[in-house]
Amino acid sequence: MLIVEICMGTCCHLMGAQDLLDVLDALPADQRRLIEFKGVTCFKNCGKGPSVKINGNFLANATPELLFEVLQTNLQ
Repeated sequence: MLIVEICMGTCCHLMGAQDLLDVLDALPADQRRLIEFKGVTCFKNCGKGPSVKINGNFLANATPELLFEVLQTNLQ
């Protein structure tokens, strides 16, 4: 199980956190079943958002493309 936490705080939201959620929504159902999603309010890294943690590994300045790439690598 892959644990994906996306910051939904104000700064990360304004910097594109919704686009990251869209990446999760667009994954095929068989991949989505392997992901446990958690929305968090703040990672205290507001200047480098949007921020994501994947199995405890922090990803700053996340873009949809980067998140998709990291997910594909971890889901294999």
